[in-house]
Amino acid sequence: MSNRVEAITMDIVEAVRDVLRKHEVTFGEYRAGVGHMIKTQEAKELPLLIDVFLNSTIVEIENRNRKGSHAAIQGPYFREGAPHVEETLAIRDEDKDQPRMVLRGSVTDLNGRPVAGAVIDVWHSTPEGRYSGVHGDIPLEFYRGKITTDKDGRYEVRSIMPVPYQIPNQGPTGALLETYMNGHSWRPAHVHYWVHAEGYRDLISQAYFEGGKYIEDDCCNGGGKEFVVSEDYEDDLRVMKVDFKLDPAVAAAQAAE
Repeated sequence: MSNRVEAITMDIVEAVRDVLRKHEVTFGEYRAGVGHMIKTQEAKELPLLIDVFLNSTIVEIENRNRKGSHAAIQGPYFREGAPHVEETLAIRDEDKDQPRMVLRGSVTDLNGRPVAGAVIDVWHSTPEGRYSGVHGDIPLEFYRGKITTDKDGRYEVRSIMPVPYQIPNQGPTGALLETYMNGHSWRPAHVHYWVHAEGYRDLISQAYFEGGKYIEDDCCNGGGKEFVVSEDYEDDLRVMKVDFKLDPAVAAAQAAE
């Protein structure tokens, strides 16, 4: 492991050095960059900054070894301990008049055989773009839960629609994206999934809404068109049909060797 750490570390350092040489970075620019990193650390945003730029690359690498459904970024708002639910994720009373959706689909193996008893963690934002158990005083049990596939590998649960939201943008990460890079700090509306099943490789994924804002320029490079679900309705319910095809666990072990 130490040899691998050394090799990766030195390759990162040399890659950075190459960029500095390519752009002939001045001493003043270098010190300004170091100062920005210090501000990022002081604001406790270093994990946020790294995830914004690098999480999607790790997912890209991991997907090279997947034969089933591709993974997407996890994001920082997953929380352990979400309740098991059957029909509906818990919704605050003040949000019950919001547009509704139904999440449904199936979990199968690589040959299309249903995976019964798979547990799927789902979570998504509130109508204000916040997350339960993370922001303010929203209890953990709202807008997230664990659903279990039936004997045919199918799942279904209802909730309200999430919204696009800005990642924390009042600190140095937001300044880098919006001021220094002339970009933005918005993520498209999305639903998170984490599929667990005995004997299979875990799958972390997301689903985006066709026609939604920021899908093409997600500030976190979330995944793109592959994860966009076509617009479909049943009465007033937005249908988010997402099927998952799982790789066997043994394949994951071999890929890691």
